[in-house]
Amino acid sequence: MINNRNKSTVTGMAWGSDGQKICIAYEDGAVIVGSVDGSRVWGKDIKGPGLAAVQWSPDNSLLLFALTNGELHLYDDQGNFTMPVACNGIAGSMEVISMDWFSGSAPINRPVLAICYKNGLILLMKNCIEEDSVVVETNMVAIDCHWNHNGTVLAAAGTSDQTNVVQFFTAYGEHIRTLRVPGGTLRALSWEKRSLRLAIAIDSFIYFANVKPDHKYTFYGNTLAFVSGTETVTFWDTDTHQSWINHIPDVIDMSGVSEYCVIATLSTLIISNQQGIQCDAKPVTIPVSYVTINSKAIVVAASKDSFLIWKFSTPSRPRSTEQLYHADGTVVTSSDVGFNDDTICCITCSDSHLLVGRESGIITLFSLINFKKITAINMNSKPYKLGLNSNSSKFYVIDQPGSLYLLDTDMANNISIGQALRKDVWSALWASDNPQMLAVAEKARLYVLRDSEPEEPLTMQGYLCKFKELEITTALLDSVTDKCTPQHIVRVEVKSLRDTRQLIEKVGLKEAENFIKDNPHPQLWLLLAEAALKNFESESALETAEAAFVRRNDYAGIRFVSRLNQLHSNALKKAEILAYFKDFDGAEKIYQNEDRRDLAIALRKRLGHWFRVVELLKMSPSTTEVQIKQSYSNIGDYYIDRQNWSGAVEYYLMSNNTDGLKKCYMALEDNESLSKLYTGSSKYKDGLSKQNTLEDISDSLNQTPSIQGIIQLKETGRMLQAAAMAFQLANDEASKKVSPLRIKKLFILSGHLYSQNSVEGAKNRLAINSYSRGFAQHWLWLSAARAHAGGRADAALRAAARLYALVPDLHPAQHIQAWCTIAAIAIQARAFNLCSKAFIKLEALDSLNFENLAIEIFTRCKPKDPKGNKIDCLNCTSSMSEWSTSCPACGATVAGCAVSGRPLAGSVGEGGAAAWRCGTCGARAMPHELVLRHSCPMCHAALDASH
Repeated sequence: MINNRNKSTVTGMAWGSDGQKICIAYEDGAVIVGSVDGSRVWGKDIKGPGLAAVQWSPDNSLLLFALTNGELHLYDDQGNFTMPVACNGIAGSMEVISMDWFSGSAPINRPVLAICYKNGLILLMKNCIEEDSVVVETNMVAIDCHWNHNGTVLAAAGTSDQTNVVQFFTAYGEHIRTLRVPGGTLRALSWEKRSLRLAIAIDSFIYFANVKPDHKYTFYGNTLAFVSGTETVTFWDTDTHQSWINHIPDVIDMSGVSEYCVIATLSTLIISNQQGIQCDAKPVTIPVSYVTINSKAIVVAASKDSFLIWKFSTPSRPRSTEQLYHADGTVVTSSDVGFNDDTICCITCSDSHLLVGRESGIITLFSLINFKKITAINMNSKPYKLGLNSNSSKFYVIDQPGSLYLLDTDMANNISIGQALRKDVWSALWASDNPQMLAVAEKARLYVLRDSEPEEPLTMQGYLCKFKELEITTALLDSVTDKCTPQHIVRVEVKSLRDTRQLIEKVGLKEAENFIKDNPHPQLWLLLAEAALKNFESESALETAEAAFVRRNDYAGIRFVSRLNQLHSNALKKAEILAYFKDFDGAEKIYQNEDRRDLAIALRKRLGHWFRVVELLKMSPSTTEVQIKQSYSNIGDYYIDRQNWSGAVEYYLMSNNTDGLKKCYMALEDNESLSKLYTGSSKYKDGLSKQNTLEDISDSLNQTPSIQGIIQLKETGRMLQAAAMAFQLANDEASKKVSPLRIKKLFILSGHLYSQNSVEGAKNRLAINSYSRGFAQHWLWLSAARAHAGGRADAALRAAARLYALVPDLHPAQHIQAWCTIAAIAIQARAFNLCSKAFIKLEALDSLNFENLAIEIFTRCKPKDPKGNKIDCLNCTSSMSEWSTSCPACGATVAGCAVSGRPLAGSVGEGGAAAWRCGTCGARAMPHELVLRHSCPMCHAALDASH
């Protein structure tokens, strides 16, 4: 396309989002639209003061023109005038210098149209008819502006104080960063395809700037968690290379440490473990912008005006607490009103301290132990990132221009802020095992500061994840497109570790030891010790290894060297050292060459390599049958651990392990083999006939109830005797106070056998008695499980209330256990009325142990239950707690769900019609509790056999 219009100059050009059309605007109002092959599609003269800029709409159906007087006019794609565009917030006539209309997908409430005026104002609009626009004041003479590839960052170029600058803003107009660019006249800028670089035209040069997107990611334990899509978070284990993807939309920020990470969304704080499994969550009412976490299970979430300290629940601390504070550390009350101009812009915390940075440059230090404000310091510039070292003695500050400062938490040592240690810094990370070492990312280089002194820089393209044992782990998040691979994790050794390795390889152990003494670190001493072990034959090598282990306080290493010194054969020493470095095959080969197969067998036994143990035993002439059988038995245990019951049976048969075979046959439900195993025991190896044998078995079983006896009685058709034996065995087990779950199963088995062999079915008196006792064991087991699990207190309280009503159906030997369980749950849920009832029973059973405890509890707490959710009795309409099992006014029974213990809808008296009911045992449950179940939660009968 030849531009041969000599009477006017081009003021604006814009390609359509699909690259098929280009629009050229001239200063005199002429417009030409051409195709991608250079042919002219249409032309038009727009009357008026002239054109300053042009831009296509995202769908290429509209053209937006900026006139030289600052007005905006909208035309369709054929050049027909549509409407003027109101510039709300812009007063007077101002020259438009650039426009950019983001053409990708974006949320409805996010601005996509940027109008840049020469005086530095930028107008951000969601569409052309919007009334509430965002006006940004850049304080520079603007030249150009463009959105990045996903429309989240706007880059605006211009001059300020005769200096070329590029300012970066969010889509909502919040300032992110300012980049100063050298050179003469700045003319234009453009983003690279994935917005990782920026091209800037200055005079006759093109400058390139690397752009590091502020990815939402965190590294904790061995897991890298990062936002991998618009609504997904990926958790990737860097050791096993397994990944888990969770659907978590609207992620604002995330932070992790040791076992847990916290993910902040628009309305929720989510605690996840290293596999991405949610461990706790909390709805929040403040608009969270920043979040941090420490190893004491404390989360700090901050909005612009306030911050929340939340102690989330863990297995060791089931109850969570929270408190909301203003930016200055004062407690937020319901009467607080107003807006704080000095808003929060960054936070960080350690196990003992919290740092809060604000827009004015003030950084406030708080103690997390008793939460009080310690002191504050003014940086005189807006902080961008903060970080506390491993012992909370120092912290770093990266301000908005990218300057790095190091300060003491003891502010008395900070006489002045001083000069910045580094400039153009965008990230930093303290070593987790050395409070004096800091990794600093500066442009595309990585510096390691030791006591504020930098080492030689290294090239770095990733994001800092972990700094431990003199090794820095970085993640190439910019390169992750689909999923993480091992190539996306880069580990870099610091200079002292590299130098020590080179000294060991090229100079010697003595020089390396002297170097480490000048630069001590446990990892360096370990490196020296392992090098000395590999060269154990050289003079004083073992002494050097022992001294290195002593320096790093490695007791196991010291014992290992001591064991080596007791060996007189260098070959055996080498075998032990190979085993230390996990070269077990090499160690075994040396043992066999030295005719010490016994040591090879002992090594494989320690490792649990039982298949190899069997091979070695068969090669040894001194092997006994007992050793072979023991190895076979261990292989059977190996298969049982992996639930391979058939494989375990094969090896248990070869080792004559009767107990193991019983477990396998019961798991396989192979009653025939189990019966043969029992009848094949020495007690019955006589020449009696089958009838006599069965009679002897019956007589024996009548005396000693057992599972095998029940099976034998069932197979001979004596179902009622089998039911009676199951009932007796359940009582015997209850008297021994074994697991309530096992006892429940035996009572349920007895009930099934009674109901299946009676014309009355489940209404048989003996069956009802068995089921009732099974129900009591069910609630005893469920109460204890919920009490120990540390979950929701109300769930455990409902189970305890059900248990309270069924304690008479338990064996007397279980009463103390039951009342203790009820009392413990009641204390946790602060239901002290129920707790007092339990202690009355406990004092009656054992006053010596429980009387003083009851006095201690009830002198502090009144015997009253908490004010929780209430339900109405359908019989007398009086109110009662939702966990009640009977109405306190009229005594009507409240039926409960067998899964959750919740009262069933309309369940007073005979139970609600809407509730599910088991046709076998009569248990009831809420229908939604059975969605993922295939059997009755009480008796395990198939659901299709129930109604």
